Amino acid sequence: MNPISAFLVENIIAIFFFYGLAFFSMGLALWLASRRASEFRFVRAIRPLAIFGIVHGLHELFEMFQKIVALDPLYSAGVIEESVRLSTLAVSFYLLALFGILQLAPEKSAHKWVARSSVIALAVWLGGIGLAHLTFRPGFPESFQLADVVSRYVLGIPASLLGTWALMVQQRTFRQNQLDQFGRDLVWCASAVFVYGAVGQLFVQETVLFPSNYLNSQLFLHWFGVPVQLFRAAMATLLTVFMFRALNAFEIEGQRRLQAANEAWLEAQAAALAVERRTGQELERLNETLQQREKTLAELLRQVVNAQEAERQRIARELHDATGQSLTAVALGLHGVGRLVAGNGAAAQRHLRELEQYATDALVELRRIIADLRPSQLDDLGLAAALHWYAREFASHFTIQTALSVRGQARRLPPEYEMALFRIVQEGLTNVAKHAGASRAAVRLSYRPGRVCLVVADNGQGFSHDALADREAGWGLRGIRERAALLGGRCTIRSAPGYGVQIRVCVPLVEEREDEQNQIVAGG
Repeated sequence: MNPISAFLVENIIAIFFFYGLAFFSMGLALWLASRRASEFRFVRAIRPLAIFGIVHGLHELFEMFQKIVALDPLYSAGVIEESVRLSTLAVSFYLLALFGILQLAPEKSAHKWVARSSVIALAVWLGGIGLAHLTFRPGFPESFQLADVVSRYVLGIPASLLGTWALMVQQRTFRQNQLDQFGRDLVWCASAVFVYGAVGQLFVQETVLFPSNYLNSQLFLHWFGVPVQLFRAAMATLLTVFMFRALNAFEIEGQRRLQAANEAWLEAQAAALAVERRTGQELERLNETLQQREKTLAELLRQVVNAQEAERQRIARELHDATGQSLTAVALGLHGVGRLVAGNGAAAQRHLRELEQYATDALVELRRIIADLRPSQLDDLGLAAALHWYAREFASHFTIQTALSVRGQARRLPPEYEMALFRIVQEGLTNVAKHAGASRAAVRLSYRPGRVCLVVADNGQGFSHDALADREAGWGLRGIRERAALLGGRCTIRSAPGYGVQIRVCVPLVEEREDEQNQIVAGG
């Protein structure tokens, strides 16, 4: 064994950590992407692929901790511990197969295919393990080693081939929608999954079961000079990198939908102006066109909210700036661990704890991004409760004293209104944090008959009237004005140097006005 191979084998714990972290990160990113609105069937099929990444990553981290505690010569893995590990491995492979089934099966009968595949996979897995045990009658722990090999042969390799097929089918769909770059990224993903299954799961630990008694991890190390776990980790990293790139296809799709919505809105505006120029004899036709215009604007609002174009860009930036830096620190730390293990075990353990903290910080940041994308309070409790939560989070994160007041009788609004008003407050407070230099901020939500109003104010440096046009050139204030306009409302911005900024938005509630008119007619 050459020095490089010996070094890699001695640092197998660090390899397992990197291996598990790569799959776990990919799973979290895919789960976040699965929450997006998209016309591609792929966005729904990747949910089991996301869970596969998380579960398989946990399995590899579990094996890493087993190897850590195995440094104690008195330690031996128990039946329960090995059963949990083996079940986790089998479930992860089934989830990979489930991704392929959901992507390839006819959409109308997908649930039938899922039920059938679950029964078949369980029967094949248990049958293979049972047949192997009846044939060789191994003891403990050889019985679990044999079951591990059977799981990789009868579940891991077929699931990888099925996942490869599904990714190749989806890449053709991307190319048909003029998303060639993302189609090429999926080809790389499919290649990584294929090699990971056809090669990585073929070279397993040595047992009496054919062909593991010939093709095994020891032979892989002899042939290529690296542990098979490092090869699997490299394929996992390749899959994660190109899957991150392929997920940008959903952002392009959202931009196209937004562009189509804007074009439809402009067409509606042009039609409305043409109708307004007609004579009084066409007044009835004008009213019908205006009603159609309101319906078109409402539909456009739903499309814009579903597209979430600004939120997707923000997520991409935050994943790159925050989580990406943490994971980079972990990768650099792993290089340091390799040097410390050989000469200083205590320092290596302390370094591993630091890496664990980096990974934990990255997970906390991902959860924060998910909460910012779609706070659960908004769906469950309404706008007022969501703003209370966000004001607390904003104050704690930026150390800016933030007060929220609610006037009038709080009530639930249509989902598109609540989301747009929440984003207005979010964008306003973000401007306060980035540009105002303020120590205090205030948000006031007012429920009034037939309309709702928002005020976001701060005691920061403010700006002059001439600087307002420059500030609106960015996406902040312009995004607030556009959201208010899509709701049929108005946005007023007041500021002066040294006197802070006040943003006031009032939007009409069309449904409540119609209810009031219906009540008047009924009373009359």
